[in-house]
Amino acid sequence: MTDFETELRDKIIERLSLDDVDRDTLTSETALFGAGLELDSIDALEIEAMIAEEYGITIIPAERSASTFASFGTLAQFVQENLHRDTPGKG
Repeated sequence: MTDFETELRDKIIERLSLDDVDRDTLTSETALFGAGLELDSIDALEIEAMIAEEYGITIIPAERSASTFASFGTLAQFVQENLHRDTPGKG
């Protein structure tokens, strides 16, 4: 896991109060919904808010898809590729 993935993992766990999640078992392949972390739509909204606040990315409806939220790894890649894209003067 990269330093960025570790940072994002810790922010998600903290934001969603996932105190029962073993950080070491959350890998790039871990599904966010369904059989993985079993998150729900409210959790997705919290993740979106955290990404906007921490990384300057506003997730648009077209990006709310399996290609973005399929796994922790796909989310981390999306965030890293779009860092500060929606923050004026950064990017």
